[in-house]
Amino acid sequence: MYWHQGFDQVPPIIQSCVQQWRDLHPDWEIHLLDQYNIYEYVQPLDIDANILNKMTLAHRSDLLRTQLLIKYGGVWADPTCFPLQKLEGWLPQYISAGFFFFYKPGRDRIISNWFISAEQGNDLLKKLYQALINYWNSNNFKNLGRQDTSYEKLINRILNRNLVLPRLWFTLIFTKILRIYPYMVYHFMLYHLMSKDNKIKQQFDQMPKLSAEPPHALQRAGMMSPLSDTIKTIIDDKQVPLFKLTWKIKQDKIPQDSNLAYLFNQINKNEHTDKA
Repeated sequence: MYWHQGFDQVPPIIQSCVQQWRDLHPDWEIHLLDQYNIYEYVQPLDIDANILNKMTLAHRSDLLRTQLLIKYGGVWADPTCFPLQKLEGWLPQYISAGFFFFYKPGRDRIISNWFISAEQGNDLLKKLYQALINYWNSNNFKNLGRQDTSYEKLINRILNRNLVLPRLWFTLIFTKILRIYPYMVYHFMLYHLMSKDNKIKQQFDQMPKLSAEPPHALQRAGMMSPLSDTIKTIIDDKQVPLFKLTWKIKQDKIPQDSNLAYLFNQINKNEHTDKA
């Protein structure tokens, strides 16, 4: 897991997520990475400094997580991932292709990258990583390091409506003439590579699919919303391997009748029961 500022600076929700990973996985090595220790594990990104310094933390993190998995294998989880099930209870059946992404979180993306598992030296990740490095180094994007304009947001809405249209982001009209890039470049690049390289497509097709929709159930229901019967059942029965949460919440305190409070309370209750 990576939090740029350091894990002593994380919001309370991330503290809870990290603790849950530790509680469920006492036999795993859990590495908490930040700007101060990341290069003890990986090489500096091979991107021109003028470009790298303008890239968002999210896009740099995309590259770091991929480099980490190529070098070591294992599991990447965003710090906002909250596990309900032990990894060994569900992940082995989905890693048979040598890698795993949750599948199709939206109409325009074939994968999510907030959780990735891969074998060391995975070929698909190597090709994806190199394609992204080349993409950033070979283009001079106007929207690098700033917010998109209204015109650029409109282009995103037009293109990001299915799996095929976002491939236009990699054409000369966008890379060299308009010189703008999409936020979801990691996701779009993987589909673009699959469309060009049959070997990559075959590798991806061999990956057992697990939908990215259920892990977002708590966010979609509203983390701070009153507890719903649906969320209660998902949590009680541990129907999803993990929840993808967000640390960007407006309230300072978690309402006691909320979906998120029920999640944390039930987890704590179960841990106390198990220990007793």
